[in-house]
Amino acid sequence: MGTVINLNEVRAARQPPPDPPIDEAFVAAWQPIFEALELVETIQLPRTARARELLLRGLAVMLEREQRRLSQCAKR
Repeated sequence: MGTVINLNEVRAARQPPPDPPIDEAFVAAWQPIFEALELVETIQLPRTARARELLLRGLAVMLEREQRRLSQCAKR
């Protein structure tokens, strides 16, 4: 007798895992901060250097949190 193969199991095993859900709050916060960063980089004044530094620091924190969230989604 031969081996019975369930095609649904084979298809399920071959499919990549689904993409994690998009965090709308992350997108809503990321876009204006990124636009502000672009403005600060085009207007080069002594005070804008500090603003640029703060915006970059804020973006780094946001990215770190999003990476943590995505890694938790991948573990599930």
